[in-house]
Amino acid sequence: MADQFPQRNMAEAIVGLVILKLGSALVTEFSKSLLLFSKEEASLLLALRSDMEEIKSEMEMIQAFIRHADITMAGDEWTAVWVAQVREIAYCIEDIIDDFTYSVGEQKSFGFWKSVAKPLQVSRNFKARHGIAMQLQNIKIRTKGISERRIRYDIKGLEEGSSSKDVIERSIDISPFHKEDDDIVGLKRNREQLINWLKDDRAKHMEISVCGMGGVGKTTLVAKVYKSKQIVQHFQWRAWVTVSKSYNKNDVLRSIIKELFHEKKEMIPQGTDGMNTKDLAENLHGCLVDQRYLIVLDDVWDVSLWSEIKDVFNTSKRRIMFTTRNSEIATSLASSSDRVFNLKPLQDDEARKLFCSIAFKGDRGGICPTELECLAKEIINKCDGLPLAIVTLGGLLRTKHSAMEWNDTLKSLNWMLTNSPQLEKMSNILMLSFHDLPHYLKNCFLYCSAFPEDYRIKRKRIIRLWVAEGFIEERDGMTMEEIAEQYLNQLILRNVLFDDERNVWGRLKLCQMHDIVREVAISISKKQKFCMTLEEQPTTGVRRISVAEVNDTIQEELGKMSHLRSLLVFATNFFNIKTSLGFKLLRVLDLQDALIDSIPDELGDLFNLRFLGLSNTKVKMLPKSLKRLQNLQTLDLAYSNVDKIPNGVTRLPNLRHVFLQNSFQDDLWIVKTKPKHVWVSKELQTLQGISSSNEVVRQVGDLTQLRSFAIVDVRESEGTKLCASIKKMKFLHHLQIQATDTAPLVLETLDPPPPLLQRLSLRGRLQGILPRWFKSLTNVKTLYLKSSGLNEDPLLSLKSLPNLVWLVLVDAYDGEELCIQADGFPSLKELG
Repeated sequence: MADQFPQRNMAEAIVGLVILKLGSALVTEFSKSLLLFSKEEASLLLALRSDMEEIKSEMEMIQAFIRHADITMAGDEWTAVWVAQVREIAYCIEDIIDDFTYSVGEQKSFGFWKSVAKPLQVSRNFKARHGIAMQLQNIKIRTKGISERRIRYDIKGLEEGSSSKDVIERSIDISPFHKEDDDIVGLKRNREQLINWLKDDRAKHMEISVCGMGGVGKTTLVAKVYKSKQIVQHFQWRAWVTVSKSYNKNDVLRSIIKELFHEKKEMIPQGTDGMNTKDLAENLHGCLVDQRYLIVLDDVWDVSLWSEIKDVFNTSKRRIMFTTRNSEIATSLASSSDRVFNLKPLQDDEARKLFCSIAFKGDRGGICPTELECLAKEIINKCDGLPLAIVTLGGLLRTKHSAMEWNDTLKSLNWMLTNSPQLEKMSNILMLSFHDLPHYLKNCFLYCSAFPEDYRIKRKRIIRLWVAEGFIEERDGMTMEEIAEQYLNQLILRNVLFDDERNVWGRLKLCQMHDIVREVAISISKKQKFCMTLEEQPTTGVRRISVAEVNDTIQEELGKMSHLRSLLVFATNFFNIKTSLGFKLLRVLDLQDALIDSIPDELGDLFNLRFLGLSNTKVKMLPKSLKRLQNLQTLDLAYSNVDKIPNGVTRLPNLRHVFLQNSFQDDLWIVKTKPKHVWVSKELQTLQGISSSNEVVRQVGDLTQLRSFAIVDVRESEGTKLCASIKKMKFLHHLQIQATDTAPLVLETLDPPPPLLQRLSLRGRLQGILPRWFKSLTNVKTLYLKSSGLNEDPLLSLKSLPNLVWLVLVDAYDGEELCIQADGFPSLKELG
């Protein structure tokens, strides 16, 4: 039964992605393409548009139904089969949409008049679109059939669902605090802190949130506190209620009353089951007024629960504890920010101690045998400090005594998560976090599982990949990247990803996925054909492939994957790539760090490609066909050997991010590429590593959407023009300017600077003093100055900048001493 929940979750996410793509095709591709085609083709296009609109409406209804069924947690065999059929149809529709986009891209690439001169090309394109039209007709019939079967087999969802009352009461029965066990490793100090908070009588009332990822031990910790001798003696009334996602306010209040009297070993008030909200509230208030009481609400998924029942507990001696997986909810529920307890995974020594106490319990005395030492270490590392995983795997391995048995368990862990009864409870607990994600976050979350184990994922990289895949729903007034960053922060707050590093002012820089959570995500992805690793003998129709290891048959295996949308290569010994193998619908080709040194000319056939990552590769020459990639959004050539940009590439209309810097030597950027024309895309947000010229500094002023701009080799004569162009970049956040050789940077006319500027880096000689406009850099958080040739103390001009947190001066000041005043730099954290 539990296996049906991720199926429905993924079906909703896949259908949501298809609806996004249908909407994009209807708005963008059709409106821009009609003028390219003959009268006969235009007529066919209009018919295609009508079919797509009808299918989109039908899929929106199906998505609404799946979401409705998810909320109620209903599930049966009919539902599982029906949802699987929905998923397959959604994938078919996605293929048709991308096929259509490919066909249009091909036509645009060659141009209408060139096609007229080539009758074979015209005929081929028309046949392709006619085939798409026939497929859409078939899909319309199948989609309607899906809806009819739902009605015919009475797949209802809500009516069949479990009530919140059942979930609450069942959860109470299995709550871990009913079990007597030894003190849990690593929780003793945390328990004492929570007990001290609860017993602090200086506060009239207090709400405490205990937060952390699923399986980290929140419930176990709070249970230890709840049944501790100090708490039992201190509070006159106690109640523990585990709240279901589909809770009912009256059921929660009713359960609290029952638990209060159960703990006191007294008779539950007569007629409790039939009480309405008013009666329940009066009953509770009568018991608790002027009494010290503790109520635990375990596993809270929604902030509205407490707001709905808070007035019932409007007494002076209340103590309420919440456990939740969501950091945002935890902060909202706690009475103050210092009453949020963030529970982290165990440290290495604690994790080992806990694992050995379980796996080698009894005759072995909790000591790991020498022959199992290496495997035990590997398994403990896999658990990554997560107590639920440590206890579950330790219990599983307790009955296995040979290294071979342990190794077999380790290798089959992914399969066991969804097939072994011994790991079912752990899998279900972790799966709840996935189930709780809104549909628009599910694809984003699963995509992260494509990265290797323990991989530190860069914020900017994953955001651009999500945008390229089409996972992001547009919102007025925000860029796709800004929305995607909100998605990423939500995944962090929900504790399904964790922040691995933040920059100096607290913005996320790197994130990771917990190893065991990644295994759960991989098991979901594999079943849904969402993503797999190439080493796993990929299923036919898989959408995304991650290559961590290279084998002799890799090119042959890739050639069978006509449905592929993303190819992510993490194997550094990946030597070559052939794009003529059939994955024409590819949207992401990320070869960062691979040892490839060339890209075939067939790259230009990938008209749907949005992301081309060649960062840190040995590629020197780009194919001329690159100019045909009309949908390309990200071109990452950073730290590659590319020294020439083919003609036409700078005119690609949908580019959003371009990285050109070849290397970084002696604290200076080295850029070899010198395009003949400046980039013209009105969508461009990032342009890093462009080499300066008179034409470049004049034309970059047209790139008014730039957020990040880095220019090198700026000459003295180009400074004024460059300043005029930069002043037009009203959204600019990050600016780097590097002079050529010993040329001075003439930047006095950059007044006022871009209002949203946060990061500024200047490499080159200034005019002895900082320009006057430096005092207006009120939003700048980081400032880097190198070889500035200043003869006046720069700190005098910078001391009043309110948000400056990071300041580095490298050979910037020619004087003998710098003066830091006590009342200056209100936000500075690092000075170098």
